[in-house]
Amino acid sequence: RPIRFALLAAAPMAAVGAGLGAEFAEFRELRPLLRALFLSGVGLGVLATASALIGTRAGVAAFAAAVAAGVLTWAEAETVYVVLHSARGEAFEFDAFGAKPANALALVLIHATFLGAPTGMVAGAILQAASFLSGRRDAGRAPARGEAG
Repeated sequence: RPIRFALLAAAPMAAVGAGLGAEFAEFRELRPLLRALFLSGVGLGVLATASALIGTRAGVAAFAAAVAAGVLTWAEAETVYVVLHSARGEAFEFDAFGAKPANALALVLIHATFLGAPTGMVAGAILQAASFLSGRRDAGRAPARGEAG
């Protein structure tokens, strides 16, 4: 199942790319279109991974899995950024508010919460809609041989 493995790896790979891009591409200085493409790449990674995790299942657990994929992806992306930023000896813009480790943890948690959860919610909603539409499409067809009818 190399396709499923690739889909499962999509969010972690997008997260590493986002973390590297945030550190080396000066994300805040990117043009809005490039920023949107950058963020869309992470969103598509979350969608692909959530799809591989939950398939065509619907319900609260499936939606929660998609949200978890979003939260973990953005937490990973920000962790990559924080590690690289610190390793390069750079300070965070808000170092005056506390210790560097506390600022780093705050950055990770903020991105996981305010970017990861919404990204996962959108992915979950898309997958829930696809599951619903798939169920409606399959409702009129006769069960194939070996399928429960």
